[in-house]
Amino acid sequence: MPLYEYECIKCRKNLEDSLKQIEKKVSKKIVSDLVKKHYNIHYILIVDLDKKKILAESGKKDSGSVDLDFYIDDGSKMVLINIDKFRFSELIYDKEDEKKLKCDCGEKRKIERVVSTFAYTQDLSTDMPKPDLSNLPPEERAKTFIGDYIEEKDRPKANR
Repeated sequence: MPLYEYECIKCRKNLEDSLKQIEKKVSKKIVSDLVKKHYNIHYILIVDLDKKKILAESGKKDSGSVDLDFYIDDGSKMVLINIDKFRFSELIYDKEDEKKLKCDCGEKRKIERVVSTFAYTQDLSTDMPKPDLSNLPPEERAKTFIGDYIEEKDRPKANR
């Protein structure tokens, strides 16, 4: 039963479209239209980092949403977007469970599995896997030492 991450395609597309429009031209009218047009975007703030000035701002932050920051124009402008969570993780028992997934926006059909930020382990131990040194040249392999020391905080209570 692996843990997978999913994204709502519809919500992500709203974000991507908004960023494309902002990259073309920045104005207060465009930013306010984007907040009105896309249901999952609650707040947009655009800051010129060179001049330390707010270029455009619209909407109201929602406490249940996430803040995403993007940099445009070679990092000279920052776009802060307060948006509903469109990326979520689910524990999947059967293949049929994947068809029952639902985004917060209500979308059921347009959800895709994405590369997860979680590590998949079969046993739930805290021991990290040791790297494979077989592809190193023998002289480098001889210099590399990987010990079996486990930090005290990672040891079982009985062995502390």
